[in-house]
Amino acid sequence: AGLDLMVGKNSPFHCLSQTTDPAGRFIIVHGRWGSRLVTFASMYAPNIDDPMMVQNFFLKLAQYPSPWVIGGDFNCPIDTVVDRSSSILVAQTQMARVIQASMVVSSSLIRQVKDCNFLPRYISDHSPVSIRVEALEDVRGPYRWRLDPQLLTKEESVGEIESAIQEFFHFNHPSVSPPDMIWEAFKVTIRGKIIALSSAYRKAFQQRMVGLEQDLRGAETELYKNNSAENRERVASLQHDLNVLSTSKAERALLKTRSRFYARGDKAGKLLAWQLCREETDRHVPSIKLSDSTTSCVPGAINGTFQNYYASLYSTQYDEGTTRGPMLSFLDGV
Repeated sequence: AGLDLMVGKNSPFHCLSQTTDPAGRFIIVHGRWGSRLVTFASMYAPNIDDPMMVQNFFLKLAQYPSPWVIGGDFNCPIDTVVDRSSSILVAQTQMARVIQASMVVSSSLIRQVKDCNFLPRYISDHSPVSIRVEALEDVRGPYRWRLDPQLLTKEESVGEIESAIQEFFHFNHPSVSPPDMIWEAFKVTIRGKIIALSSAYRKAFQQRMVGLEQDLRGAETELYKNNSAENRERVASLQHDLNVLSTSKAERALLKTRSRFYARGDKAGKLLAWQLCREETDRHVPSIKLSDSTTSCVPGAINGTFQNYYASLYSTQYDEGTTRGPMLSFLDGV
């Protein structure tokens, strides 16, 4: 058995501690999401009743404060006919009679759960579960725009960018405005054009992904009702199409990662970029103590505290009444 728990690199999560099972049955990660403590857990239960494993999991989980968000593969088919790929009839396990869910969330987070869905099976033979929880506060950092390199691999995108460049310099030339002003205006214009192309490409990709997922969900429902060769072929075809899209999405993410950390390939800049990334991570300030003795994890409050500190540190602190006399006495003795 084996499993992992992944957190987005841009999410405001700071890991404080974690616990793993030596047999690879569960992992528990406790940390701070913004200014709130939260515990995430993922469990891969055996397909037979194992009370000791479940007891060990909840004993480890009890060491961390709530709220908890627990997911994974509990191997608890509620309907042993529909929820199992094998046609062999088996009895429902004791664990399945107790746990009637695929995602467990603390009661304090129930009001913040906005959506929960079963997704189609196209990555593995398991149906993933998606849960959307609303954050209590906006703790996102500043947005940093970067060029999407995949736009330069599409002929239609390159053609539109070339047309935008030609159109800009047709109406803007040095005889009308200074060259430095034209250059700055050109950068703003072409950046807006690239952002519009990226947004349109991303929306079209997302619409296609959602459409295929809906088609696959309907095809899986029909397969449960009628296990025919035609329905099996349609499910396999839709799974293949979704795999192609998910692979291209992963390639795009890898390409963006390489452009950020390995922009110069195998040259010396590769090592320098990696060192800069490590330093940026090491210097990250997840929380700070404010002037009213409270601790804040909001990026805006952290930046404001540093700004006020250095503004006070480098400001001129001069009292003419108490400083003028000693200063003149010192200068007279020079």
